[in-house]
Amino acid sequence: MRKILLYFIIATGLLSSNVLSANPLKVKENKQISPYTGYTRAHWLEITEQLIAGALNYVNPETGIFDLPKSTGAYLDLEDFRNENQARIMERIMVGVIIYTTATGKDEVPGYKGSITKPFIKAITRGTDPENEDYWGDPDPNDQIGVSFALGIYACPKRFWDPLTDKQKKNLVNFFRKQSFNTTYHNNHYFFHLFATSLIEKYGNGIESNREHHTHMINRLLGWYRGDGWFIDGNNRGFDYYNLWGFQLFNQMIYKYDPAWKEQFGNKIQDIASRFLKVVPYQYARSGGHIPWGRSLTYRFASNAAIGWAVINNNNTLSPGMARRILSGDLKYFWENGCMGENGLLNIGYWGKNQSLAETYIVPGDPYFAMHGLCCLLLPADHTFWTEKEEPMPADIAGGKVVVDGAQFTLNVTPVDGDARLNPVGQPFDRVVWQTPIKYNQHTYSATIGFCLTGEGGEDIGAGRTGYSYDGKKWMYRSRSRSLFMTPDHIASVYHLRSMNKEDHTPEFQKDELITHTLIGNDGEIHIFWHNYPDSLFLSIGGYGISVPHNSELEKDRSPQRLCIHGGNYYSTLQTILAPDGDVNSTLLKPRKGWEHTHLFGGLGAYCFWQSKAGVPPHTPIVVYVNGTKDRVPADVNVNVTKTFDGLIITFEGKQYPIKIIN
Repeated sequence: MRKILLYFIIATGLLSSNVLSANPLKVKENKQISPYTGYTRAHWLEITEQLIAGALNYVNPETGIFDLPKSTGAYLDLEDFRNENQARIMERIMVGVIIYTTATGKDEVPGYKGSITKPFIKAITRGTDPENEDYWGDPDPNDQIGVSFALGIYACPKRFWDPLTDKQKKNLVNFFRKQSFNTTYHNNHYFFHLFATSLIEKYGNGIESNREHHTHMINRLLGWYRGDGWFIDGNNRGFDYYNLWGFQLFNQMIYKYDPAWKEQFGNKIQDIASRFLKVVPYQYARSGGHIPWGRSLTYRFASNAAIGWAVINNNNTLSPGMARRILSGDLKYFWENGCMGENGLLNIGYWGKNQSLAETYIVPGDPYFAMHGLCCLLLPADHTFWTEKEEPMPADIAGGKVVVDGAQFTLNVTPVDGDARLNPVGQPFDRVVWQTPIKYNQHTYSATIGFCLTGEGGEDIGAGRTGYSYDGKKWMYRSRSRSLFMTPDHIASVYHLRSMNKEDHTPEFQKDELITHTLIGNDGEIHIFWHNYPDSLFLSIGGYGISVPHNSELEKDRSPQRLCIHGGNYYSTLQTILAPDGDVNSTLLKPRKGWEHTHLFGGLGAYCFWQSKAGVPPHTPIVVYVNGTKDRVPADVNVNVTKTFDGLIITFEGKQYPIKIIN
């Protein structure tokens, strides 16, 4: 059990009375060198300064422990308390300090009085000293602390190693050793325990580093590679952004700081990175934002670390101009959408504070994992990443569609709006917590539109998903889909029908299925779906979930087969092309007690949906068009459906698609 002596910071006057808010940047945009974002290295530095100063105004400078505002409302009672939380908050903020001091040589930032490194040194030296009253004790099983401490020593030893006394160094190395032998989760967490291996060997005077075990674990991590630069996250069994801020980030940091593993695994890491960089530009919209889906999205621009570290290691295959356009665009997207709150902090949320997004393992301070995304500042000012002119990414020009076989999804950058969309075809991730069904199982995720939420423990919803019901009352929706095939504009998947009986033990291979095809257009998608259950089932499909400002009305434009809803700057439309008798309606999601928002971007989530009025017989196809847009009404769509002896031929955006219902 850790022992951390917390000071009441406000009472002792150690917390600044003037909490910073997100100020406009003083640096002027430079459209000559950065025609798409206007951002330069100076913008990155100023943002980093504001983030550091904002956080340090909540630190006790004598202990290095942060006293951040607690979560509020219903989420406060759901947070997963762990003994590591205080130290984890500190080390996540520390990443930004390491990057800044290494990049500038400075130990201070505007907006905070005093050294920006000393609070962290004090926290580490006190927490790893068995004779100190703030000693953390032995790490609990699965404790993940230590990566930032090691990164500081690797990247900037003159700040984070040389000032320590011999005793303090010995204590810290002993802490690394304990974590090296600690148990951990069988997923990306392996990286947390192996990163300091070479430091133990260099400074541990012969103590065991556990390298042989960790080498086996790296082999296991690489064994989760699925192709196209994408990993499945171990026992989480999912494809999500842990590929970027987990596997890609730590593979590159191992490549940088561990010569033995670079020699052993370097070629593989380089090959994986090159394949990843071929497809990752299609994950970014013209606005700069990346496609949100999956968990831990409160890490925001931490995704930048995947490309940033590849550049640092000379493993980048993108042009320097495109790499900077992507990363500066993503940083600018979050900064201008209010990621830094009026309290001067990166709060739990996506744009601003939004606890409806959070998983129970997220606590205040965890959003500072985003600091990893500032790693580009480790590149010197004269590096081509900073000096070459920005070059367009797909969303800036003609867009494009790509298949990512390894991760079982396709990417579509629309030429109409420059939106970036991800279509999960196969998704093995399957949990009932963390709003997993909503975050992983929609047919399409959009960087421009986002998606609806209900908050941890809330009801499952049908936005963006096909669904079914045995009685027309209790609905179940797409989950754990399996890929049938993928092309850039036509994908097909299947998922098992669950029983209403929670005690159902029917083997997976015996379960009936709902089959879906999606035609991926330049301006919206066509979904075709049917079931093979022996009896008739009620069927449904939901459209894009949009953000509607609080205290505003949801506007509706209805025609016989089409409904378009409008709230704020966003539109969502659903049009039935071929369907049995049913209802096209919309839902405006009101927050449950203790929650504030029902959309990723904040505000209230709303979506259109179609539901059959009666059971639909097996092998009866339903064809529906959906689209979501910003700042424009979705255009009318012209779709032609021809029935054949074994299915349909659908003409969409000038191309014919055969759909076989019965093979």
